[in-house]
Amino acid sequence: MKKGKVFFHPIDGCGSLTISWSSMPKGDAVEASKGCGVGFFSERGDLLAVIFDEVKESQDSQVLEFDRDLVEVNVKHGKATYKASRKEHNASPTKRRSKRKIPISKK
Repeated sequence: MKKGKVFFHPIDGCGSLTISWSSMPKGDAVEASKGCGVGFFSERGDLLAVIFDEVKESQDSQVLEFDRDLVEVNVKHGKATYKASRKEHNASPTKRRSKRKIPISKK
């Protein structure tokens, strides 16, 4: 993923924080399954941008989790850093114990 642009302009110590990886139109917001914020995705499902709701200016650490993506933001003394990653899904399905079939004889 290419480097994103971070927009963070807190008022009275907190505010929303936006990270954008694309200048293309964003479309509808998708609420994060974990964390407080939303994400914007391309038609192919690629992450285009995220918005964290309330981020503290002095110090904060938050994570937004989506179906395939995780975005973590850390703020110290007004300076924000982030880490974006793709969730790893198991390549092989979970192994199940096979049950032995015992034939039932009819009498």
